[in-house]
Amino acid sequence: MHSVDRDRLWQAHMDMATIGATAEGGSNRPALSLFEGEARSLLLHWCEPLGLKLHRDGIGNLFLHRPGTEARPAVAFGSHLDTVPTGGRFDGVFGVLAGLEVMRALDGTALAAPLELVVWTNEEGTRFAPAMMGSRVHAGDMTLEHALAVTDDEGVSVAEALVESGQVGLSPPAPRDWACWIEPHIEQGPMLEAEGADIGIVTGTMQARYFKVRVIGAPSHVGATPMDKRRDSLAAGAEMILAAERVGQAAEPSGRSSAAWIQNEPNARGAVPSLTRLHLDVRHATEAGAAGMERDLLAAVCDIAARRGVQVEIDPYARFGPVQFDAGLGQVLREMAAARQLSVRDAQAAAGHDSVLVAALCPSAMIFVPSRDGLTHHPGEYSSAAQLAAGAQVLLDAVVRLAR
Repeated sequence: MHSVDRDRLWQAHMDMATIGATAEGGSNRPALSLFEGEARSLLLHWCEPLGLKLHRDGIGNLFLHRPGTEARPAVAFGSHLDTVPTGGRFDGVFGVLAGLEVMRALDGTALAAPLELVVWTNEEGTRFAPAMMGSRVHAGDMTLEHALAVTDDEGVSVAEALVESGQVGLSPPAPRDWACWIEPHIEQGPMLEAEGADIGIVTGTMQARYFKVRVIGAPSHVGATPMDKRRDSLAAGAEMILAAERVGQAAEPSGRSSAAWIQNEPNARGAVPSLTRLHLDVRHATEAGAAGMERDLLAAVCDIAARRGVQVEIDPYARFGPVQFDAGLGQVLREMAAARQLSVRDAQAAAGHDSVLVAALCPSAMIFVPSRDGLTHHPGEYSSAAQLAAGAQVLLDAVVRLAR
């Protein structure tokens, strides 16, 4: 049986973490930044001795291809290298480096099916919205033209950032010839650690719905304008944020909500705010639950706007899920874990993942490894070398079985 090299896998994480390292011990590698470009270059450097063939598509997705001995669809795996600004060392990068370790462990071993290691573009969506942009374009959920025109908060477009970070690809984005897809990931939650499970087999994901909200008030002087005459977009936005929180609290334990981004104009100490932009989202284990949360949230937003005399514009710009991953592929992963005497628990993903988009194209599955204290998108996010190696080993064993 082939085995992963735990120390090599861990060192790859530590080396990758030096790129975009933060003072708090985390990682800040925004999508299509120079740091993310550097991270991708390091990965490609590590892949050079393995003889993998590189394909890069028009949205910057990377596909590293290892040929098989037969003309068969490929077994594909991977994740992403971009992070949120306050990210850690493991979210996304583990899936890529586990895939690299599979390629390293199998170097020199002939398999019937080709293998493909994938790095998706802009999974996080914190610089360019929406999230999972690379896999969306790959799956046809978003056109390349639309994606390239998206701008960040500084007005830089995806097209410009692809050029600046050296990530422009020539291949038209399109589904590839894959037999299946597997994405290893840290859990981003506390359940595996709490139950003492080594591996999570992700059976599916929640549904999430995202909204851009523009709250339009009227500019005026903070001293000269009576309180009852103000049309304060920021005060209205603050109420909307709290309304979003209440909607999520009411939907627990199966629902979540957030208001994670805000921009305010003129943002001047002497002026009543006149334009406030928010990003809100709701998510639930069921589509009906997510729809109900959306109705409650948007009703609250409209009520607040009417009561405060402001206008509101709502753009439901993205959604994902719910998705059920392939049961047969999940069973293969369970059997591989059991053969290594690893304890297994089924799990549902509350966060978005590129696998949500890929699941419509081919049988797909995800492997979770425990996250200490459930921390994620945080500099303190941590999974041990042994936990990472266990997840990579399950991936390796599954790949061998599926590709032989």
